[in-house]
Amino acid sequence: MSAADARTRIVAPSVVRGVGLVFCVVGIAGMIITSIADSINAAIAFGFVGATGALALLLVGVLVPAVERAASSDMAMSAEVKERVVRLVAAGADEDEVRAVVKAATDLGRRSGGG
Repeated sequence: MSAADARTRIVAPSVVRGVGLVFCVVGIAGMIITSIADSINAAIAFGFVGATGALALLLVGVLVPAVERAASSDMAMSAEVKERVVRLVAAGADEDEVRAVVKAATDLGRRSGGG
């Protein structure tokens, strides 16, 4: 993981998974206990706790792989751009001018909503 990723990551996915699992277990146990005690409102509340845990597990399971795929794709694309710059410079292009064009294209892409 790069330093930028470490700074932007708020909570590790394993922590979210652990908390989601705890919510699921507490929700199920709470529903069982409060149902036996004939407290329907409390059983419904614990059901919401369990559902929240299940939703957290579902979201982490779907979003984390998608974000990791996008990050690896970005790294591959940046390596390709770097290699193209090296080839252009080797072919005789002015390195400062090529890098300025790449920077301008990157800025344009960011402003137009491309990343």
